Amino acid sequence: MSMKFKRTVAACAALTMTCTMLAACGAKDSGSDSASTTAKADNAAETTAAAADNGGAEGGDAAAGGLSGTIKVLHHRTDRDQDGTMAKLTEGFNALYPDVTVEYQSFTNYADDVATMMQSDNYGDVVMTPQALKQADLPNFFASFGSLDELSQKYYWLENYSVDGQVYALPTGGTASGIMYNKKVWADAGITALPKTTDEFLACLKQIADNTDAIPYYTNYNAAWCITQWQSLVVSASGDPEYNTTRLLVNKEDLFSAGSPYDAVYGTLFDIYADPALHEEDPMTTDWEGCKPAFAEGKIATMVLGSWAISQFQEAAVNIGADPANVGYMPFPNTIDGKIYSVSSNDYMMSVNKNSANLDASLAYATWFCTDSGFAQNEGEISGLKGAPMPETLSSFDELGVELFVETPATGDLAGKFDEIAKASEVDPWGDASTNFKFRMAEAAFDGKGREEYDKICADTNAAWNAKRDEILG
Repeated sequence: MSMKFKRTVAACAALTMTCTMLAACGAKDSGSDSASTTAKADNAAETTAAAADNGGAEGGDAAAGGLSGTIKVLHHRTDRDQDGTMAKLTEGFNALYPDVTVEYQSFTNYADDVATMMQSDNYGDVVMTPQALKQADLPNFFASFGSLDELSQKYYWLENYSVDGQVYALPTGGTASGIMYNKKVWADAGITALPKTTDEFLACLKQIADNTDAIPYYTNYNAAWCITQWQSLVVSASGDPEYNTTRLLVNKEDLFSAGSPYDAVYGTLFDIYADPALHEEDPMTTDWEGCKPAFAEGKIATMVLGSWAISQFQEAAVNIGADPANVGYMPFPNTIDGKIYSVSSNDYMMSVNKNSANLDASLAYATWFCTDSGFAQNEGEISGLKGAPMPETLSSFDELGVELFVETPATGDLAGKFDEIAKASEVDPWGDASTNFKFRMAEAAFDGKGREEYDKICADTNAAWNAKRDEILG
């Protein structure tokens, strides 16, 4: 395995150790802090709303909001720092809060670097919420934005970022799950209709291999996080908004069984990775940034990525003089009772460091960014605000009559249990450790070990998951 994978494991371990140490030390009286920061968040949100209602900087006292100071925002969008987007967005915030200075720090290896920083109190003021952090540990690091009951009326995807009825992260935007494809390459291969089954999808990739010079599927394997994008397809493949809760936690179905959503998704991954004609020649030397212009040029035909990636690849096309309209997006082709489904989920969430010296200003910024900045719309993402229109980038879903839904979160005693089982079992479907089942499957496929090895990995994964599931749920 590459050093990148080993670093990821180390960073996640460091973050887990940090969580454990803080929890053991009482998290600096997190209970009393929670009540205090909740009140601050409510005040910050109310001030932001009042300033907006009063016309921004021209709104008088509400515009300034009594806030001042410098805040640092840590994020993963290096491209948006480099092209000036983040700085441009800040003008809107400063129209409301002219005395608050916003500084940005972006990271290419965001998860690793922020995990290291979070071993101290110095991890900026506003952060993109680390995905490796356990839900139960959120109050140890972040301030509350307010109550789940109230904020869930306004925002999607809060339940997995709440603890004891308090919300510790807001959505910067969301994505639909699916597959990005180059429309021209697919057409040049003679494909006249999008696939409706996984068998049809594999047949399309083989048709591309036979009739074009493009790489049918680009694994981007060297960027470890790219393979985790396949996990976003699982709930879509089930067609069931309550799949993770009702079927996996309540009914205790195996993750992997013949025809299960996990099998449909990862069986397809295995079949693609196992056929050298369907992917790049050397998956160990892939290039995430380089794949964008290559895709735009028609050198790459297909990739599994959330719809968040569409705008980035369209931008890459414009930059090289290619047609951005060739960037297409389709759902994962797993038909259930005649229908194809796609689940929408949050992209990175945004949290506020509970140790921030400018907590009110930080909460005001995060609330503004996730509510009024227009970031999600500019990126072609689904807005985190309920009732907002869908982005035009998903208009192609109409062709197949795709039913887009939001996953129903677990509540009551089951809240947070999926995440707890995932981490305790080390199955962690969203994880990118080199020992994760996804990487085991990929390596077995690349090595030509066949479906027998796939079945063994599935059995191992089921055993690990089921043991911790039964231990935690009883």
